[in-house]
Amino acid sequence: MRYTYVILLCAGFIFAACGGSKKAVIAPDEQNQPSVLSEAETTPEKTAEEPIIEVEEKLVSVNELPPDPARYFVIIGSFRNPDNAKYYQKQIHLDGFSSELLKNEEGLYRVSVMTFDDILKARKEIKRIRETFPKYSDTWLLIQVQ
Repeated sequence: MRYTYVILLCAGFIFAACGGSKKAVIAPDEQNQPSVLSEAETTPEKTAEEPIIEVEEKLVSVNELPPDPARYFVIIGSFRNPDNAKYYQKQIHLDGFSSELLKNEEGLYRVSVMTFDDILKARKEIKRIRETFPKYSDTWLLIQVQ
């Protein structure tokens, strides 16, 4: 009888560890290494009503140019490799975006499509981009700190 309980307990742990049958999609992360996204993260029906990610960062100069003095940046892409960021700039240009490259202290290159001195205007623009271009639903706000 004790042996049966041990087998049932082990089977329960194995079943719980499997986590069901959700499928995952591989997507590149900031370091251009594959990462696994859950099924919920891959649904194309993201809406503009999702919360806007806001990150505070100190920016450093790119190619000897000082960072823009604006405080709020609409970020449409982030890359560790500057060549990937430049390539992405060309891709988003096809959708009508002009952009600039920013760099943070950790060496990540941010592709910014707009800058603002007013946080409410920046948030409004992020919502507009998400509604107009669903493929850029992960657009977020960078807040420059001094």
